[in-house]
Amino acid sequence: MKGLGSRSEAVEKLTAGSEGDEFDLLVIGGGITGAGIALDAAARGMSVGLVERGDFASGTSSKSSKLVHGGLRYLEQREFGLMREAAQERDLLRNLAPHLVEPIPFVLPVSDKWARAKFGVGLWAYDALASFKNLKVHRYLGVDETETAVPALPKGKIKGGFLFYDCKNDDVRLVMEVLIQAVRYGAVVCNYATVTDLDGTETGCVAEVEERLTGERFEIRAKKVIAAAGVWADRIEHLANPESEQRLRPSKGVHLAFSRQRVPIAEAAAFIPDAERKRFLFVIPWLESVIVGTTDTPYEGDIDKPRVEPEDRKYCIDAINSVFHLGITDADVTGAWAGLRPLVAGKAGATADLSRGHTVYDIAPNIIGITGGKLTTYRRMAGDAVDRVAEDLGNTTKSKTSWIRLGTANVEALRAAVARRGQQLAIPSESLDNLVRCYGDRAMAVLDLADADGLSEPLTPGHQPIAAEAVYCARHEMSLHLSDVLSRRTRLALTDAAAGIAPGSRAPQLMAGELGWGSETAEAEVAAHKAEVEHERGLPLHAESVMVESGTTKAGA
Repeated sequence: MKGLGSRSEAVEKLTAGSEGDEFDLLVIGGGITGAGIALDAAARGMSVGLVERGDFASGTSSKSSKLVHGGLRYLEQREFGLMREAAQERDLLRNLAPHLVEPIPFVLPVSDKWARAKFGVGLWAYDALASFKNLKVHRYLGVDETETAVPALPKGKIKGGFLFYDCKNDDVRLVMEVLIQAVRYGAVVCNYATVTDLDGTETGCVAEVEERLTGERFEIRAKKVIAAAGVWADRIEHLANPESEQRLRPSKGVHLAFSRQRVPIAEAAAFIPDAERKRFLFVIPWLESVIVGTTDTPYEGDIDKPRVEPEDRKYCIDAINSVFHLGITDADVTGAWAGLRPLVAGKAGATADLSRGHTVYDIAPNIIGITGGKLTTYRRMAGDAVDRVAEDLGNTTKSKTSWIRLGTANVEALRAAVARRGQQLAIPSESLDNLVRCYGDRAMAVLDLADADGLSEPLTPGHQPIAAEAVYCARHEMSLHLSDVLSRRTRLALTDAAAGIAPGSRAPQLMAGELGWGSETAEAEVAAHKAEVEHERGLPLHAESVMVESGTTKAGA
């Protein structure tokens, strides 16, 4: 199987519940936690269905800091158990998904002896909690080494720095790899399927679902339900238990993206303490961009449409200008996103003080929920949730996910094979590396498509994804809308100032051909994508750089 399989077949299998067929487990939520639960349960031999109200990973799981990390910043919160667990999971994920989870050096500049002593003690604790398996033990850098590692630092302003290691990843592609493995183990997954009612009794569960493309409603029957809906967990719980109280206090994290030319930091990331605001600033080279973030503020707005507000953007820009003296403005932003962390409610105060640990809880008979946690520890979260339902189902099999590969077993051999094939198609090496990172072993299938259909050129001029990816994602990864491809599968909405819809982009044309869109639908998809990106960024796209002007599609569709 090349990917997630046929969505129409998945809908057909799910609708069988209206006729009395029953899954062992229904998972509500297609982010990293729900995907992890589906894989864990399916690998134990359970029959599993999964539904997601939007696109897979369209919530918090596509809006992270793009890190798989041990959580150095949690030292101040004394979250020692979580840090140790995260470090162990990070190292395991490096082995399970080596094409996706990449080691990255971090530089922590220091400006005085007090900062050197403080962070030195913290980094020794960080290494110790990871049993000194943090890729390499941290070390102190002199002034020249620090300035070389982070070229954007102004000369003569620091006293040195520390070098330590963590990992970066593409959060959406990790979700996709986990979902694809779940399908290979027999799970049935479906996006754009909203649970509108949920009932749990002592004899089983019934979920009423609306298929959002057609408006069709059907029932899914299951012995057990796990709600893994992230910041929407309270909403799902309320369906099954209208008297339930709010469990979550969402926290908003904001990131901005800039070109590597505008923020020159080489290959090392920077981890900058912001003493004034008691936060840390990440500056991370990622794909074709440099990410700057994150804020951590309580959130009480619309959980369906968080956005980067002017004050969020100002904080990040002011912080990076203060550190690097770059003169960054709004005009330099090439991407921006706001993600809501589903923090479990605790004491009153800043959400930065709330635990990133997860909790599994009862909602109604045969229905449980799971929330909290962090992307790095998703596998542990999934195992805890499945353990809760497995015994009742008479399933004594332990979790197998610590050895299930996610994408490829030998990344170097894969890169070599893709390079040989890609050279025959005259595809640049950067695009070939990106194919390996995105698709693992399935990169060869994308190249087959590029060869057969003549789709080797860039999907959007000047960027790494190739045209064949739009067709592949529509055909094998359940991409139903333009934003599914541009915002999530390829990340062009984050790395391209024009969000993937500059004149010359082939995405609308290719999606239209694959999904049977007419010209009006294609124009509507471009307009919807533009509006979605502008809302989230809190900034307009430059009119001359996009296809849509006054409701017409200038090119592509």
